[in-house]
Amino acid sequence: MTAALTAAAPGSSPAEIRSLTGLRGLAALYVVIFHANGFWKFPDPVRPFIHHGYMAVDLFFILSGFVMAMTYAHLFEDGFCFKKFKHFLVLRLVRIYPLFALMTVLTAILIVTVLAPTYRFEDLPQALLPNFTLTQVWGLSNSIVPQSWSISAEWAAYLLFPPGLWLALKVSRRWTLLGLAGSFAVLAVIAYGPHWIAETPLRGRHGPLDIVSSYALGTTLRCLASFYIGLVAWRFKDLIPARAAGVLFLLSLLLLSMRGSDLILVGVFGVLIMALSHDTGWVARLMQVRWIYWLGGISYALYLIHDIVQKIIFQSFPGWGLIGALPKWGWVIVSVSVSIALAALSHYQFEKPSRRWFRAFIKNPPVSKPREVLAPAE
Repeated sequence: MTAALTAAAPGSSPAEIRSLTGLRGLAALYVVIFHANGFWKFPDPVRPFIHHGYMAVDLFFILSGFVMAMTYAHLFEDGFCFKKFKHFLVLRLVRIYPLFALMTVLTAILIVTVLAPTYRFEDLPQALLPNFTLTQVWGLSNSIVPQSWSISAEWAAYLLFPPGLWLALKVSRRWTLLGLAGSFAVLAVIAYGPHWIAETPLRGRHGPLDIVSSYALGTTLRCLASFYIGLVAWRFKDLIPARAAGVLFLLSLLLLSMRGSDLILVGVFGVLIMALSHDTGWVARLMQVRWIYWLGGISYALYLIHDIVQKIIFQSFPGWGLIGALPKWGWVIVSVSVSIALAALSHYQFEKPSRRWFRAFIKNPPVSKPREVLAPAE
């Protein structure tokens, strides 16, 4: 029990937890279908579940905190070192920035060309600098790639990674759990607090934690709180056995079909990740099914690409006289299929090669290069 309540030793993590990669793939697909809901009314029986798709982003944040602790905690085993911190940030930028920058450029071009008749983005020139510095969601501008708000919020989590890691892994359990309680308190305030925290009244959201405004403090706090929950989940992961994953997975599906269950879901997600980290059991095997695991590999590209595909199909195609060729549900299938195909192309032909190319320029790491386990939670 004492060992289970301490941070894992450096180098003790596996090179990859395949079931978490698969979980990430399903979550990315869930986001794609959730956004398609804005263009086609899903049947009543599945609509509550579809409307809860925004919670996949909270799963990403928790998963990201868990994986960042697993992959990079050893950099700060001996305390804070600026050289190591800089190395950590460079590695994260190499992982997330090339494809993000490419999609930001392409989306900006499409906004003023193909999408111009149907899509309005106010003050695009003023939004360029905040977007390219990953600071747009800090109250500076809207995101050019709409879903990249979460990448900007997670960049804030990376900048605060050393103190977050210290509080989650290095201090006594009492202080770590106090920080955990504080994270849930923050999420509760975001969900049910004053209007200015969310910028959108509760009745105007899909659910309590559906906070995405770049100008709302709650947007970045939503990421930071869930990211910290993921760090704590890494510390206590051995307390949850692999056999609990089945119940937790089914409970997640049930709660996702119930409106207003957001705060409970955050806790269930954290414990589910802890159970799946053992990589055994029927849920872990499900997440390692070839196509699900493959989706996890391309999930970052899928997350960044799908929105612009949906906008072109559902907003531009009608003006071109193409939308009548299929019913709307057919175009939903087309949009998901095209998004997956373009994500795979981008992942293998741009994302991975650019990562290798930039990594070649990272010289003299302060420690042995950490293993890259999963993409961040964008």
